[in-house]
Amino acid sequence: MYSRKMVLIFLLLLSFLLSCQPAKESGREDQKLRVIATIFPIYDFARNIGGDKIKVTMLLPPGTDAHHYELKPEDIVKVSKTDIFLFTNFEMEQWAYKIINAAEKNTNMLAIETGAGAVLLPLSEEGEEQNNHVSKFDPHIWLDMDNAQKMVDNIAAALIKKDSRNSDYYLKNAHNYKLKLIALDQRYRAELTRCKTKTILHAGHWAFAYLAKKYNLNYIAAYNVSADAEPSPQKMINLVQQVKSQRVAYIYYESMINPRLAQTIARETGAHLLKLNNGHDISKADIKSGETFISLMEKNLTNLKKGLQCP
Repeated sequence: MYSRKMVLIFLLLLSFLLSCQPAKESGREDQKLRVIATIFPIYDFARNIGGDKIKVTMLLPPGTDAHHYELKPEDIVKVSKTDIFLFTNFEMEQWAYKIINAAEKNTNMLAIETGAGAVLLPLSEEGEEQNNHVSKFDPHIWLDMDNAQKMVDNIAAALIKKDSRNSDYYLKNAHNYKLKLIALDQRYRAELTRCKTKTILHAGHWAFAYLAKKYNLNYIAAYNVSADAEPSPQKMINLVQQVKSQRVAYIYYESMINPRLAQTIARETGAHLLKLNNGHDISKADIKSGETFISLMEKNLTNLKKGLQCP
């Protein structure tokens, strides 16, 4: 039989040996909030607010049209396993309700309409005439910096709801990011006030109405809200006539739309082409190179100033 003294010595030695073992990894990745955002603006807002406290991924592959995205079974599985699912609204992601309903069994998943409380623009008569789109409102709300700030607030509130211990961290990051949006808005206001022309003629889909309204510009688009539709022949004729009659020096195009129409109008009228990015039209190369929502909007401002001939 072991003596009481020997047992005590054994226990002390065992305790000492265990204390000398290297601490196991805490699994920091597992401790991070798992966040899935549908499109790039929301993804970029979330990663700026969440920082190293979250692991955020984008649901839609780069270059995908969010309006008519076809859900895959694996999308529903991904969302059902996440902590927070972020989408714009049911005007942009009309399919979001399907993925939310399918993931309802996961009681831990929090679905957030990041565009809640944003000021919405009704689709213009022209836009509705171009298509019979079921949406009543223009979904590209983030192109109004006031709306973008509301989206930031909604994302921050969602992160705090799931992780209240880091609320100060999220609030600070959200505040700092909103300051960047405010500064960007002020640049747009200052640099687009004294332009030779006030018309954005866009050989792409209806995406920049919020931006145009915000800075007192006229907006004409060839396509409807969906990037999948085609402009009518009459619409194309009207665009060419407007370019000629208004002597428009530049017309705009976007990556998601085949540039053939823009190139045709340019040949017919002698106008030059400039690119605009709607904020969610982003490629894998763009993400890899470090593009952000802010950097995309800064490039838009540069091309708007050139196309509208601003001093």
